[in-house]
Amino acid sequence: MSEVLFVSQLPLGRCENLTAVWDMYDGGKAFRMGTDSMRTAERDGFSVVVCDCLPKYIDGKSCCKSVNIGHGITGDKLYGADEKHKPWYDQAAADQIDFAIATSEAGVPIVARQFRIPEDRVLPLGMPRTDAYFEDGPDLSCFSVGRATVYLYAPTFRSCDGRLPQIDWESVGSMLGKREIMVVKRHYFTKEPLVVGDHPRVNEVDPDMPSALWLHACDVLLTDYSSIMFDAYLLGKPSVLTVDDQDEYLSKRGMYHPYPHFYGSRWLYAEGNEEALVAMLRAAAKNGMTDVERECVSTVAGACDGHSAERVCDLIRSLL
Repeated sequence: MSEVLFVSQLPLGRCENLTAVWDMYDGGKAFRMGTDSMRTAERDGFSVVVCDCLPKYIDGKSCCKSVNIGHGITGDKLYGADEKHKPWYDQAAADQIDFAIATSEAGVPIVARQFRIPEDRVLPLGMPRTDAYFEDGPDLSCFSVGRATVYLYAPTFRSCDGRLPQIDWESVGSMLGKREIMVVKRHYFTKEPLVVGDHPRVNEVDPDMPSALWLHACDVLLTDYSSIMFDAYLLGKPSVLTVDDQDEYLSKRGMYHPYPHFYGSRWLYAEGNEEALVAMLRAAAKNGMTDVERECVSTVAGACDGHSAERVCDLIRSLL
């Protein structure tokens, strides 16, 4: 009988945190897609449930232990319980979380508030999916970027019904030089393309393609409220933040730290401000990360050191 059940709302190949732990864990294990599969985990003989999503109640839970990792780098925004509104998940299920993973010491009280669990059940073990950033980078020979400066636009998914800024990509493309490329990668939940028309210096890529490949290839990340900014910072890549819909986004979703000041030192209203956007991207490529960005990643992702999956595996083994 498999001892450890891995659960996600997404296929295992999409679950970067679970995949990193799955690949390292050498004991009995099984993966089931769909949170409802948690309900029968103990009856089915599993000793530990590892999930990267909001938990579901485990029927008759007594000996079975549960570990919540999270999809992204938690601690940056309201992931579990939105403190502005009534929680939209089952608190009884959250109460069954034996351990939740934070990405830093500073993130422990934040994750505890997200799930409304005691702080001693939150462990600063880091994010397993970031371990690869501390190894040799991927083979980028398939990318025909040459010696070009690459800007990567990767906005978050507007789950709160917000609207992405309508950046004039034709204008941006006309301002980019021969050795500059704008890569647009929408969130895989965003169905409609972000770029309309054919712009030689602006390329929208497959949203299902791993973001890590383009993070390694890019020189500057352009994003908004996405935790991909921390991935960029861990790779030493500076970011430019678009704040066009921040009032709407923050009123409906919220963030734990002051946005955008805590997260970066370069931000602007990008829509209709394309000339300033290109200038800011070029400055970021030239000057690199700032002290604000380095301090941000140190605070939010201080436990991301290349050994997160190893520590989570040690935790799992200790619970068996």
